[in-house]
Amino acid sequence: MADSNAWFVGGEFGGMSIHGKTSASASSSFSGYSFREGSSSESIDTTYEALKVGKYFEYGRVYGSFAYQNKKEDISSFTYGLAYDYLFRNASAITPFLGLTASYSTSKSDDDNAKLLSIDKPKGFNYGAEAGFIYALGAHTELEIGARYLLSDVDDTFNYDDGTTNIHVKSENEHFIQYYLGLNYKF
Repeated sequence: MADSNAWFVGGEFGGMSIHGKTSASASSSFSGYSFREGSSSESIDTTYEALKVGKYFEYGRVYGSFAYQNKKEDISSFTYGLAYDYLFRNASAITPFLGLTASYSTSKSDDDNAKLLSIDKPKGFNYGAEAGFIYALGAHTELEIGARYLLSDVDDTFNYDDGTTNIHVKSENEHFIQYYLGLNYKF
């Protein structure tokens, strides 16, 4: 397994399921009493790639990461993260881990309606837990398999109020799930 105080660089490829919703409300005092409100939930299943650099310590590892979510349904994103994993060291070549992760995401939507309402660039923080296994392939290489569950406050809003008409639209991610396969090199 990993040497204490060893630096590593890694890459991962995986899938992710993004769960979000769009909500809207509108009211108008010009036409008398009028109020409309609604929301819709959606889920996007896509893939991503990530690079990470970190350092092993006696009981765990810390690493920073940079990920790109591949374009799906006109949406793509970049994520910058920081994570800590506790390693359950043992005598075998397989080491389980459990960790915490936090990240910041910037997204871009090519949807014409999102662009029209200026809600085409949501951004925000994500935080959650991760778990998986590291398999030592040799003295310097490791295969990693894992999953993450993250809560998200990535969102973008549109507001319009001219005194008689008020419109509010919000697009937001609520949480997402990642599952991945990675390869790490220790030096």
